[in-house]
This record gives sequence, C-alpha cells and structure tokens, in this order.
Amino acid sequence: MDKYNITGMSCAACQAHVEKAVSKVPGVESVSVSLLTNSMGVEGSASSEAIVKAVEDAGYGAAVQGAEENQSSANSLEAQEKALEDKESPILKRRLVTSGVFLLVLMYFSMGHTMFHLPLPKFLDGNHIGITALVHRAWIHWLQWGP
Repeated sequence: MDKYNITGMSCAACQAHVEKAVSKVPGVESVSVSLLTNSMGVEGSASSEAIVKAVEDAGYGAAVQGAEENQSSANSLEAQEKALEDKESPILKRRLVTSGVFLLVLMYFSMGHTMFHLPLPKFLDGNHIGITALVHRAWIHWLQWGP
C-alpha cells in the first residue's frame, strides 16, 4: 500500500471528494483517506504521479510520504501554501462592496427624498419607485449570475 500526505482537507466532504477523485484513477483498487492524519493509503498499480495529479485536480495537495525529505523545504512549503490559498474570499469581497455601493444608491432614490429631503433628478419625478425597482432587480440578477 502506497501512503500519501494530503493537504487542504478540513471536513468529511473534503475527505470523500479526495477518495472519489483517486478511485477514478485507472489502476487504483482501493483508497483509504484519513481526515485526522491528513493521509491516504492507495492499493493498486496506478502511478504515484497520476494519483497526485488526481488529488491536485480535486483542489487539494498531495505528496508521497517520505518524499518530503527528498524535496527542498521551500518547495514543500510553497506547495502547501498554494493548496491552502483562499480563492473564494476575493470574489465574495467584491460582491459585498458592489452590493453596498448599490444599496446606497437605492436608498437615495427610494427614501432620500422623504427621509432626508434630498432632491430627485427630474427624469425620476412621478415614477422613481418603479424605475428604482427595475434597476435593483437587474443588478441582483447580474450579481447572482455574473456579467
């Protein structure tokens, strides 16, 4: 049985994802992934390169146990940092900021003239709520499904 170190797993769903990805590699007979030790045991005739590639394609880091001594520590650290890199937060941060900006504009058009006695542009006289709702729905649609 070949043993591998896995990085980037944080829950049982991650463990199942890695196990499923490796089990699809041709030549793999059985896979056992341990979340507690961040390790994996693989039985079969598949090459270790194919197994490591399958784990990395699934979004996690992998290395053959014992191979870390052969690699330079800088390479190993760089690979671990890459596996743990946050890819979701910048997207969510951009969405939060654009939503906040749009909220301020929406609040100005829908309540600014009544609460704060701010003037409305002339083209919005009489139908500012309908136009504001239309723009708001279009903006939410764009945020949800992208440009």
